[in-house]
Amino acid sequence: MDRVDTEMVGSIVTAWYPAKAHEDDNYQVKIVASGITDRNANFKTELEISVRVVSGRDGEYRWERVEHSGQNLLASTLKTTFRKHMEERTEIYGVEFYWGNILQSCADGIIRAYREGEPAFTVGELTEFVPRDYAIKPLLFRGVPNLIWAQGGSGKSWFGLLFCVLVDKGLSARGIKAKQGRALYLDWEEEPDLFKQRVKAIHKGLGINPDEKSGIVYKKMSGSLAGNIENIAKIVQRDNITFLVVDSVNASLSGSMNDDETIREYFNALNGLGVTSLSIDHANKAGETTGKWQLGGSASKKQRARQVFELRRRREPGIDSLDIVWYHEKGNDSRLGNPKAWKLSFHNKDYYNEQDDENQTILDMVTFESIDIGDPNNPNFQNLSTQQMVYELIFKKGSMSSESVAMEIGTIKDETINVSFIEKIVKDSERLQLTDGIIKLQGSEEIEWNL
Repeated sequence: MDRVDTEMVGSIVTAWYPAKAHEDDNYQVKIVASGITDRNANFKTELEISVRVVSGRDGEYRWERVEHSGQNLLASTLKTTFRKHMEERTEIYGVEFYWGNILQSCADGIIRAYREGEPAFTVGELTEFVPRDYAIKPLLFRGVPNLIWAQGGSGKSWFGLLFCVLVDKGLSARGIKAKQGRALYLDWEEEPDLFKQRVKAIHKGLGINPDEKSGIVYKKMSGSLAGNIENIAKIVQRDNITFLVVDSVNASLSGSMNDDETIREYFNALNGLGVTSLSIDHANKAGETTGKWQLGGSASKKQRARQVFELRRRREPGIDSLDIVWYHEKGNDSRLGNPKAWKLSFHNKDYYNEQDDENQTILDMVTFESIDIGDPNNPNFQNLSTQQMVYELIFKKGSMSSESVAMEIGTIKDETINVSFIEKIVKDSERLQLTDGIIKLQGSEEIEWNL
């Protein structure tokens, strides 16, 4: 194969000739293959062919699309009829394109990339690897599927929006640190105008200049994620997307949320994009009557996601704010983190609607404030389990006697807590230690939220 680079995103394969390392050549050809079917010695695909040539006006390079057609990359006509067609299509540029060699080399590269997928390799030196890190620290792992779920009205979409804004601007705010990149929001739930209004409200809450534009890419969706994956892959390639939000999972499935095969199809499509993703999901409907909320649908959702969080809300009537606690349910290659909480506040303003000739109230600003969940007076702390309370108290205060811990938790729960029970919790914990009746942290733990 002659100097060809290939890249596969989802099921779309892109080939460059000559390879990117040779971009100083007089020209370059880019061939994008999509809608691929590979069976019975036929490799049929939709090709978009672009050439990079020098502009006659300013001497700068530019890309021009010169062909869009369906082809069989294993057919002999690729070397004859189609080669002559491409020569005719590009003769106006005054550059000699060697289309016989270009088409054969790119076809070989596209077929190889599609059939091989991710190449196998010998592990070799164990010092040469990139450890798993965060795209949204300390919540979402980079380059893998992450999932949050909650009952309705728990602020799930607002966090998805916040993360997109932080990625877009490369900001650290409210205990969250994002690597700058390009965010894509796939929306099955709401409308574009509402999305813009919400992003503007978050910008204002973060103190971003109101005249500053947003670089977030938004797409109103219909149909399934898997069914739209090639169009999504084209957006990921075109806009160099690094972070993607799916809102919401059940609406984006091609079948029942209880079907394992449907869930596998969803995550296979998502993984093929090769970017950090956040899937926003709903709790089961049974929780409305039982009060026992669970992630709705197949257990395969938790199995395939690398990080899983449950969000729980607390909202008082008449108050324009939500207390939202994140509970870490799953973390591949990481320990489970402590519950974290934010106050999400909505600030409205009066607005005169000329079209309807009436005054209205519209959303003006949204703010996020991190909450110290270790405060025993905080209602969110009161909802923690006894084990979580013990850890949060010690994490906050540094050390306490087991008697003091038992007394404080007993006061919060309005019940008698035995010292022996508290000490058993400590002995079973990998993060706490008990010495002469004093409970301390086991070793040194990083306070993840002081970023």
